[in-house]
Amino acid sequence: MAEVPAAEVPQAEKDELFCAYAAMILQDSELEISEDKLNTLIKAAGGSIDAFFPTLFAKMCQGKDIESMLKFGGGGGGGGGGAPAAGGAAPAAGGGGAAKEEKKAVVEEEEEEEQDFDLFG
Repeated sequence: MAEVPAAEVPQAEKDELFCAYAAMILQDSELEISEDKLNTLIKAAGGSIDAFFPTLFAKMCQGKDIESMLKFGGGGGGGGGGAPAAGGAAPAAGGGGAAKEEKKAVVEEEEEEEQDFDLFG
């Protein structure tokens, strides 16, 4: 999403994002997630969305424990940083040598222990 200019994001995705962010704000403020409150926040942010989205989103959130969903997170963990391109950029003048050595630290992979079970057997 960050790599796509806002003008190129489809309206349906913008509508969904407006509702999701407004619902998170309401949850964080310990307020009920309702159609009226979603619309109020979206309009205050300068957004305009299709009329059915706040209604649908409010109904979807009813009876759900939104707070626990937000605390749980994605569960997949963060990915590692991107690897530098081959050749890389020239180090900056000054303290470039120390930073370069730090980046070359070898990360040893943990050896797998032999296990006494067969996943498919």
